[in-house]
Amino acid sequence: MKVSFPYPLYENVPPVDVPDERLLGVWGPVIVPDPDDASALRRGIDHPIGAARLRDAVRGAGKVLVLIDDGTRFTPTAKILPHIIEELRAGGIADKGIRFLTAQGTHRKMEEEELKKKLGPLYGKYPVFQHDWKNQADLHHFGKTHDGTPVTANKRIAEAGFVVGVGSIVPHRVKGFGGGAKIMFPGAAGPEMQYRNQWEASMQMSETVMGVPDNSMRLRMEEAAEIAGLDYIVNVVMDGGGNIAGCFCGDFREAFREGCKRSREICAARMPHRAEIVLIDSYSADRDFWQSAKGLYSATMAVKDGGTIILVSPNPEGVASNHKNVLEIGYRPHGELVGMVQRGEVEDLVGVAILADVAQIIDKAQCIIASPGVKKEEAEKLGMVWARDGQQALKMALEKQGPQARVAVLRHGGHILPLADERAAALHAG
Repeated sequence: MKVSFPYPLYENVPPVDVPDERLLGVWGPVIVPDPDDASALRRGIDHPIGAARLRDAVRGAGKVLVLIDDGTRFTPTAKILPHIIEELRAGGIADKGIRFLTAQGTHRKMEEEELKKKLGPLYGKYPVFQHDWKNQADLHHFGKTHDGTPVTANKRIAEAGFVVGVGSIVPHRVKGFGGGAKIMFPGAAGPEMQYRNQWEASMQMSETVMGVPDNSMRLRMEEAAEIAGLDYIVNVVMDGGGNIAGCFCGDFREAFREGCKRSREICAARMPHRAEIVLIDSYSADRDFWQSAKGLYSATMAVKDGGTIILVSPNPEGVASNHKNVLEIGYRPHGELVGMVQRGEVEDLVGVAILADVAQIIDKAQCIIASPGVKKEEAEKLGMVWARDGQQALKMALEKQGPQARVAVLRHGGHILPLADERAAALHAG
């Protein structure tokens, strides 16, 4: 079987031929029949969950801040925003009272072309601000969560009369699912919440967090979002073809959890058993290794202990320009990284948390990366085996795993939710 990869902008990611007799199966997010994005959006907006309709909820608010995710997410923001603007106007909000904030967490700021694509026809019509998690002048202190975590976030949240979060609900390694309160924490948060949640999640395995909405990280960021004032969400669930499979609007807790049910339906990969070899892409997290590591987070839930994971991703921006210590520290056994943090030897906890996530996977399975954007010495520094392309990587994996090895192909790494054994199925049921 010829396996191609969903990277239309990158011609340097060739397909891979997987011998049919070695193929366990191919899994990816479901594609809904007869998709209709406009109708899906309208149904969600017309039938909010746990809240009034947006036009009624914003009455008297004066200033409305709309939080949007960045170019690393495939949320169809350009399709969603006109519906939101229509609702705001119907609720008496003047155009001069509407502004956008890109809530990219610790990612770099968006470039103009990325903003144009993200905002579509609304580009240039409303003020747009970009969050910078390290710029103290842009942060406001709202208080603390019950466990003492400081709640700092972009000051424009405090200046707004009403805050709407726009995003996608997909399985996520740190927060269970993306979407909901995540658009504010960590999307528009200061360092404290970034550090606390990322590091805490790195103490757990993907299987216990990914696809589980009520985990400790999610509950903490929901408490923070309530303190800071996230008033409403407009979230979508996307299918494997980039269509809107559901729109969930209203209360950031209730609407989000309904969306999680739909996301699980779309993204769950019910495999007969784990495979010796997992071949996975990282679409749409394909800008750098910081993003494409999401493929590893999914693959570890599908590979046998001692197996091989092959990650195929373009990574045109390299490893992690936003977190230099990823390459500076490189691979260390998980326990060694924990010791470094406990001794206060690490300043950027977000960067080392990603290393800890990846270390757990590398300690379990061989990881091969086929990426034109990651150099051989960088891959080896990160504890992975480098291959010039996916075909070479598969050859290496088959040689290591032997003649009986089976290959599972997973699509949309980081979003796909492998359920490959009874324990995983039970954990993610309901």
